[in-house]
Amino acid sequence: MKMSLIQEQTLKLNMTQELQQAITLLQFSSAELLSYVQELSIENPLIEVKETYVSSYRHQSSTNTHGFVENVTKEKTNLKDYLERQLIDFSLTKQDRHCVNLLINALDSNGYLKDEMSELATIARVEEEYLESKLYFIQSLEPAGVGARSLQECILLQLRRLTERDDLAELIIQQHFKAFAEKSWKDLSKKLNISIQRIQEVFEKVKKLEPRPGLKFQSEELTFVTPEMTVESYDGQFHIHFHDELVPQLIIHHPLSTTSESEVKDYYSKKLSQGKWIQRAIEQRKETMIKVMKVIIDKQEEFFLKGKSYLKPLTLKNIADILDIHESTVSRTVKDKFVQTPHGLFHMKSFFSNKLEIGNEDVSTSSVKIRLKEVVNKENKQKPLSDQKIANLLQSLYDITISRRTVTKYREQLNIPTSAIRKQY
Repeated sequence: MKMSLIQEQTLKLNMTQELQQAITLLQFSSAELLSYVQELSIENPLIEVKETYVSSYRHQSSTNTHGFVENVTKEKTNLKDYLERQLIDFSLTKQDRHCVNLLINALDSNGYLKDEMSELATIARVEEEYLESKLYFIQSLEPAGVGARSLQECILLQLRRLTERDDLAELIIQQHFKAFAEKSWKDLSKKLNISIQRIQEVFEKVKKLEPRPGLKFQSEELTFVTPEMTVESYDGQFHIHFHDELVPQLIIHHPLSTTSESEVKDYYSKKLSQGKWIQRAIEQRKETMIKVMKVIIDKQEEFFLKGKSYLKPLTLKNIADILDIHESTVSRTVKDKFVQTPHGLFHMKSFFSNKLEIGNEDVSTSSVKIRLKEVVNKENKQKPLSDQKIANLLQSLYDITISRRTVTKYREQLNIPTSAIRKQY
């Protein structure tokens, strides 16, 4: 009786550990899954990742035929090195170089100097005016705008570098920057006795400048994404192709040892069970992904037929209820997974959206945002639409009835400025 209880408890413990492992595997992307099983194969002598898979993975990763999920940092000259290389062309005293290097090291990644000059002068043990002269020297280097202490100064530094200087533009930025940035152009035109169209010309010129001169020197991370599934339409139906070549293929070896020692036999028995369980968990991951994708296709059929603006409201709970699984299982299934569709590459999470009650029909918030963006893109730029007018147009054009406040909320989420800022003259 006691032995039976111990065996039952051990079985429950093993099942709990295996269940936890299956849950972990479910939420992995294909790249994370490879990394996980490779680490596992190091500690488990019975697990081997098929060499054909690893070679294929590496080859496709290097040629980027699929675009595996990975971060590749490109080698680039950073801003500090770029500025220091320019110093070679100048004859600087020891103190000059010390101060210039201090200022260069104080620049942030965007090329701005955020530290107070008084504090830096104390550190350098020089007069503030002297250090300021070294800052002006840095501001004469490339890229234009580097060493600025504010956006206003950054723009002004770049305007002064233009081949064809614009005195009015420099005057506006230097003396009327706040009114210009806030688009209080009517007041500005009266104050300067110029037309609003002329201010618009200055605005267009400023838009072409670089507000963050150090940005292009920052390390770029390129993210390559591989779809684990492809949805295709043929014979009047949608079909799911699961890319098995992206999933690690395991070989589980049986122990060769014929030892009678119980500890050794127990060790190999556990490792064998672990290997077989991992194989089952990987297969289960595939089956669950396909099941979830089938329901997504069924519920979002219009999207797959017509495009993103036809997304319908769909929640994780909707899928969970249909498949009779836990909502957290659906969440793990769609985490970091991508699918290729007739309308492009999509994260599986992008098929889920909250809903708005529009008359007798449910409309997803994402589709409303798409319509809102379309309305703004088509507006008269000289007479941009107010949020209330956008709401009215959504109702008349698409039968979408939402409040002005909701329009404001979605507009801000889409980073669309107010009508006053969007206005062009």
